[in-house]
Amino acid sequence: MKKLSTLLLLFTLSAILFAQKKDALTLFHEANMAYQKQDYAKSISLYEELTKNGNISAEVYFNLGNSYFKEGNVPKAIINYERAKKLAPDDEDITFNLKIASLKVVDRIDNVPEVFYKRWIRNMATILPANTWSIVFVIMIWLVFMTAGFYVFTQRSSMKKVSFISCIIFSILAISTYMLSARSYSISAVEEQAIVISSSVYVKSSPDEKGNDLFILHEGTKVEVLEPFEGWKKIRIANGTIGWLKINEIEKI
Repeated sequence: MKKLSTLLLLFTLSAILFAQKKDALTLFHEANMAYQKQDYAKSISLYEELTKNGNISAEVYFNLGNSYFKEGNVPKAIINYERAKKLAPDDEDITFNLKIASLKVVDRIDNVPEVFYKRWIRNMATILPANTWSIVFVIMIWLVFMTAGFYVFTQRSSMKKVSFISCIIFSILAISTYMLSARSYSISAVEEQAIVISSSVYVKSSPDEKGNDLFILHEGTKVEVLEPFEGWKKIRIANGTIGWLKINEIEKI
């Protein structure tokens, strides 16, 4: 009897999961059909429903971005292209459409030039994921101890020399991979990014309406969110300038 109840429970769960998957596929198909019929308001509604239900994918975000772009909502288009790019960073169509949408952004902000060695470390750190660098670091540490053991316990002078040199090399590699792992983790844990969704906003010097107006940002501009404070968020733009915006003036990517 207990076995039968378990089987019934598994069957019920499977049926629910199948129904949810079918509903998601149906919604996705309906959204695509609405887009093809140029009913962009409907396609936006359906794609948004998919994301709210947890049916997230690069394709859904990409199509949602396209729908918003066709509707003339550039900030929302950029937000969804950016979300799609996070899930599929090498997708050429996403990259191309994001560039096209970004051309409509009023603000042109130059990035802060990065020192050569910092750029080199960043490029090296992003060759592998942070977790993989951590595994490489552990392997290097194991090799350090192994070669150190050979050096201590071997009696042959030639083996002592080889193990000593190997231990030094693996120690250097261990330190290097630790630094790359730490850098990779810091890059992957980069501060929250957001897009300005208000047509134009004054960036304040403090989280207060009475704060000084530092500069103006327009819709579609990407900012880096540093910290929240009572309905405000401290932001940094590409050139390194820092200020405060209201929470409702930006949307997280």
